[in-house]
Amino acid sequence: MGKLQISPRALVCQNSTIEGDVRIGNGTVVHVGASIIAKNGPIIIGASNIISERVVIINLHPTPLVIGDENLFETEARIEGCGMGHRNVVQVRGKVLGSSTLGNNCVVGTMCETAPEEMISDGTVLFGNPQARRIRTDNNAEHMAVHKKHLEYIHEMLPRYNHIIETE
Repeated sequence: MGKLQISPRALVCQNSTIEGDVRIGNGTVVHVGASIIAKNGPIIIGASNIISERVVIINLHPTPLVIGDENLFETEARIEGCGMGHRNVVQVRGKVLGSSTLGNNCVVGTMCETAPEEMISDGTVLFGNPQARRIRTDNNAEHMAVHKKHLEYIHEMLPRYNHIIETE
């Protein structure tokens, strides 16, 4: 059995599933029904991430799965890759598969997925059906301002309607 470490300002709903050696960073939110499973190696989640309902983060590798800061994982996203940087968005039912890695400021669009062993460069956007790619040209500042407001709102509202795991 692994250990769970939750930073003081993180919000983790009791109705989430967390197994194995998992560390959750300051300000990160784990919604109801999310699953974080450190099956073969630890999972280290940075600060100010939003992990929405029914997201699955699973480490199938013996090395740590490290997730940076200020990432957004929307409903039913699946993360099983080897790591990712900061300020990424994995949209509804988006998937980071196999031993893939994401750089910084990437977007995996709705129902899009990485190839099983892909290294996605900074600023890459996967989108559409059939799936296409482009490089972001914005400076990401507007997105980060919205992310910050979203986190503030969740930190205010989530404890009102859900049971939160108490931290020391």
